[in-house]
Amino acid sequence: MGKKDDDHARSVEAARSLRTTLSPRRARRRLLSAAAGMAAALVGCGREGPDVQARDVSARTSRAVSAPPGANPDTSGRSRVVVVRDTRALDAAGRVNGEVVAAMLETAMRKVSGADSPADAWRTYVEPRDIVAIKVNCLGGASLCTHPALVDHIVDGMRRAGVDADRIIIYDRMTSELQECGFTIRMRGVRSGRAGPQCYGTDAVGYDTEPTVVMSTGSCFSRIISQQCSAIVNAPILKDHDGAGITCALKNHFGSINNPNKLHTDHCDPHIADINCAPVLRNKQRITVCDALMVCYEGGPAYKPRTTVPYGAILVSTDPVALDAMGLRIIEDLRKEKGLEPISSQERAPTYIATAADADHRLGTDRLENIELVEASVTV
Repeated sequence: MGKKDDDHARSVEAARSLRTTLSPRRARRRLLSAAAGMAAALVGCGREGPDVQARDVSARTSRAVSAPPGANPDTSGRSRVVVVRDTRALDAAGRVNGEVVAAMLETAMRKVSGADSPADAWRTYVEPRDIVAIKVNCLGGASLCTHPALVDHIVDGMRRAGVDADRIIIYDRMTSELQECGFTIRMRGVRSGRAGPQCYGTDAVGYDTEPTVVMSTGSCFSRIISQQCSAIVNAPILKDHDGAGITCALKNHFGSINNPNKLHTDHCDPHIADINCAPVLRNKQRITVCDALMVCYEGGPAYKPRTTVPYGAILVSTDPVALDAMGLRIIEDLRKEKGLEPISSQERAPTYIATAADADHRLGTDRLENIELVEASVTV
């Protein structure tokens, strides 16, 4: 292994060791956490907004990813994470170069799927009959969110695969946050002035009336993913988090539940892992496309201009645990460049990544030897 691989291995082991060190306290608190989680799950459940036409999707969720969910259609037996980086992705003012980002996404999708064309790559994960929800991240505002331009290219890819635009839903918690970040709000039956995919927050349709309980965690899920879609494309951003260590693929779905504010005890561990084990996520999520065009390496989750840098990368994988492990490595490398101590050596280390990989959760792998890292470039 190279020096970066050695550093990453030490970082992962430090986080895993810290998780073991903290486990007696976590074990004592888990019973209390379970009870609190059940109570917290009920807060906000059943608050439904205007009715948005839902469709019967139960028959179309059988393409659940096999265990571990991170398995890719290759013969290596390892979870594949593709990283495509290009310094031209953003200009000096932080504006997205659409041509470069489109080429980056196409390259990433072909590499992760093994397909010959972008359309065939997307057909590996979605079908024309699917109703696809794209989970973006708008919590940090327009300066630190999933870039709408990248989401446009995700939509274009699925449309090439035969998915009609009106069968695609771009969502996050709040409609107002989506709008603030530059997304065009569209709802079935509501004129938006332009054709395109649907786009609205869970506040427009509400959460499930009953909580889903997974191990020690209970939450009501957005009706968008529980009732309106048959497939999910996770489109997180990569950033530091003052409580959980980092935000990436796994934590992005705290924006899909009613009570994330109640689940930050013990640095969100095991709650992040538990949430992602819910069948509504585990059976429907097909792939993660992580926006690392801008990366916050300290002071997150809010936007911090001094510690947010143009990184110019897209990470793609069907294994959210492996993708988070690679995301952690990127942030640790940036912190090292800036003379900051590793997140993994701090109490807020993202131990939930190892929890998501453990025998109880089996959401993927966080071990470097089980991850096939594919680094690619583009020619535009």
